[in-house]
Amino acid sequence: MRTVVRLGAPTEADSLTRVMDAPADVYPQLLAAQAEGTCLLLVAEVGGRVVGTGLLRWAPRDTAVAEQWPGLPELSNLQVHPDERGSGHGTALVEDACARATAAGHERIGIGVGENAPDAARLYLRLDFAETGLAYSDRYTWTDADGVDHDAEDAVRHLVRRLV
Repeated sequence: MRTVVRLGAPTEADSLTRVMDAPADVYPQLLAAQAEGTCLLLVAEVGGRVVGTGLLRWAPRDTAVAEQWPGLPELSNLQVHPDERGSGHGTALVEDACARATAAGHERIGIGVGENAPDAARLYLRLDFAETGLAYSDRYTWTDADGVDHDAEDAVRHLVRRLV
């Protein structure tokens, strides 16, 4: 069956949290940001079953990226369910985000890829993203299933794809 990508619905935070095994606050926050117009939550499905998600941000999240690439839309939070990896769902999410950014008038799209995610980097490079030479540290806080906050930091390199 073919992967279909759609926008997340305001009422599905709980089901996305459960299916994607995410901390409780992730999808409510992403759907709230979508409602504010700062991003689009993309949901990949096969036969009506959620297999992955991704976020199309209308501006870079990181200061280093925003300084070098102001106004560049950015794909982030790309996640494919572990049982579904290698089935083309990540590609479908990336291509849908690129099509939406193009339709919104953008000529490029960016993505940050963690140095600890070589499989993701290979996917993005295969999908015509290119190295920019920009590297930065992504600092963030995440909450686990028990409600405990954790501070994290990832070494990230920034990739860009020309859309037009």
